[in-house]
Amino acid sequence: MLRRLRVVVPLLVVSLLMSACAAGGGGDDDSGGGGEAKGSITVTSLWGGVEQEAFQKMLDAFKAKTGITATYESQRTDYATVLRTRISGGNAPDVAIMPGIGFLRSFVADGQIKALKDLGMDRAATEAAFAPGSLSPAVINDELYGVMMKLSSKSVVWYKPDSFKEEGFEVPATYEDMVKVTDDYRAAGKTPWAVGAKDSWTLTDWFENIYLLQAGPEKYDQLFSGEVAFTDASVTQAIETMKQIVNDENIPGGIDGALGVGFVDGIGQVFGTNPKAEMYFEGGFVGGIATGQVNKDLKIGTDIDFFDFPAIGGSPEGQVVIGGDMAAAFNTEPATAEFMKFLTTTEAGNVAAETGVFTSPLKGVDVSKYPNDLAKKEAEQITGASVVKYDGADLLPAGQSDLFGAVLQDAIKSSGAPDLAKFEQGVKDAWEQEGSS
Repeated sequence: MLRRLRVVVPLLVVSLLMSACAAGGGGDDDSGGGGEAKGSITVTSLWGGVEQEAFQKMLDAFKAKTGITATYESQRTDYATVLRTRISGGNAPDVAIMPGIGFLRSFVADGQIKALKDLGMDRAATEAAFAPGSLSPAVINDELYGVMMKLSSKSVVWYKPDSFKEEGFEVPATYEDMVKVTDDYRAAGKTPWAVGAKDSWTLTDWFENIYLLQAGPEKYDQLFSGEVAFTDASVTQAIETMKQIVNDENIPGGIDGALGVGFVDGIGQVFGTNPKAEMYFEGGFVGGIATGQVNKDLKIGTDIDFFDFPAIGGSPEGQVVIGGDMAAAFNTEPATAEFMKFLTTTEAGNVAAETGVFTSPLKGVDVSKYPNDLAKKEAEQITGASVVKYDGADLLPAGQSDLFGAVLQDAIKSSGAPDLAKFEQGVKDAWEQEGSS
């Protein structure tokens, strides 16, 4: 029964930054390829922009190694709905990159996703190639169904070092300090934050970091596995803490402005050529998008950098929320199997790292492959963490992550009246439905 599934990503004790020479047999380049399978496959995800460009480099490397053409199909909106429509219409892709674990679980429950063993992949060898715990979210009913494509820290705050220097600010050590920097920016006549709240998942990331630090790791697990209700007082407390920053006073155009700005456009409001704000909260992937897509003239360390999401109320340091996307197969064709095997190789991980957009979960990736200090710094934050938790909204049953984002959109409006009871009932029903599948 899946209702009580709890995904806890252990400390990534074995560093993501280990050199290739230290990698074990599971990550041997010979495990992915050999040139026997030919033809073509389709791979779909919601990645666009520089993330799509980075992934294309991996697909090109796969073709060079195996002779198999992997055609990428990007679906930027309504990904879950479009994918389900394709499947019901008999037009499923060969491989899909899953943006949420609940999403993956739903396809497994429907019998659509193939277990890796059915692709001829040994589970022990596959897990040995990855940082400990990074494949845990894809273990369902004791079978491994997916391969982690990338890890990203969701616990970083992006800022402009030169701007901090100009105002005499120190990097905040606590959330209270970050609120003070916010207030001081506003007092100086500057807009402190941009928030890409049109893409509601950005708000779930705000909530998750605050909840982890305020309520603690155990309650975090309980909330996102159905053991603690979203009507619990700790949820309201986290929302109110979020609203100390995410409010009308601190954002270009206020909350209405934020709700009309998407994730990438929010980055542009801080790091674009015509900036409107000073700070931006989102994952480590912001660095690659900002420097590779939004404004290629940015200088790391002066125009752009990040600090760890700060402690709240004396919470221990080193607690990190991570996100990650899983690749899963819809068939067992030889070309599909070759692609999934390729994703477990050090070669694939090195290509991903070289882009500076993805942090590879493969143990064999050489630190020298990361092209800039931002990418290295993110990987070091993850590997040095004392507590690592997977993106909570992505652990919820399929469809509930978007609904939670909508609840938080309601929460930050001036009325501030999210219907947590209604959402809780929906989550409860979804867990029950998933558990009975």
